[in-house]
Amino acid sequence: MAVTNTNDTASTTTAVVTIRIPCGADGDLVTDAEDRLSQTAAVDDVLIDELHSIEPKLSATVITVGVAVRWTTTMTQAEIRDRLAEVPGLESIQRIGWDQGLP
Repeated sequence: MAVTNTNDTASTTTAVVTIRIPCGADGDLVTDAEDRLSQTAAVDDVLIDELHSIEPKLSATVITVGVAVRWTTTMTQAEIRDRLAEVPGLESIQRIGWDQGLP
């Protein structure tokens, strides 16, 4: 009988972030924000579950969203903040929290 490990070592972080999406980007604002967040190293999955605000600008649209990011490894809050800071177009991080997993 095979033994299966059901322990998920990846951690999930919830956050509220503001991202600048250039005009003419492919897809919709939420999909483009998810794609940008997914480009960060060690990201396993991204789910945007809340849209807080949309601010159209001259060359881009700035959106503030609530996200759940599942990481491939466990990280400290400082490491997560550093990883999110690498997201193309990220303007700010309003809040970082912890969760047990993506729905």
